[in-house]
Amino acid sequence: MNPISSLVFVLLLTVFPTQIFCQNLIDQACGYTSYQSLCISTLQSDSEAKSAKDLLTIAKVALKHTGNKAGEINGEITRLQGSAKDEGLKQALSDCTENYGDAIDQIQDSTAALGKKKYSDVNTWVSAAMNDADSCEQGFQDQSVKSPISASSTTFNQLSSNVLAITNHL
Repeated sequence: MNPISSLVFVLLLTVFPTQIFCQNLIDQACGYTSYQSLCISTLQSDSEAKSAKDLLTIAKVALKHTGNKAGEINGEITRLQGSAKDEGLKQALSDCTENYGDAIDQIQDSTAALGKKKYSDVNTWVSAAMNDADSCEQGFQDQSVKSPISASSTTFNQLSSNVLAITNHL
């Protein structure tokens, strides 16, 4: 490397160390996950993640987005219940309301456990929330109706999986 290139590199490191470090931290955390592109896009869109100094903060942000997604899905289910005509669909949506209500509670429990650094509890609660999402989807199959929230449920499970992967490295 020539001296000018070295100087530019050193200047960049002194001017942008936080951005470089945080991006590397996001890349590191997402490197542990199965859904890396979702992980990166989720974390890069969050100012708290972009300024994070440790993996614990990254895990908290990832968990926050997972909880937000569960809340969005629950709202979507409520809206769908208002317009559902098919009895099987109504039943499946009713069951999903309960499932996602439980999932939201479990994500909140996970957040509390993460704050106390009880990582095995985080894994237990996030896994339980994923099971609730799966139970919701199974309800549509049991009623022989197409799930109107399948894509959202998949995203929720992927976000949850990412949280588990990151938390396993704390």
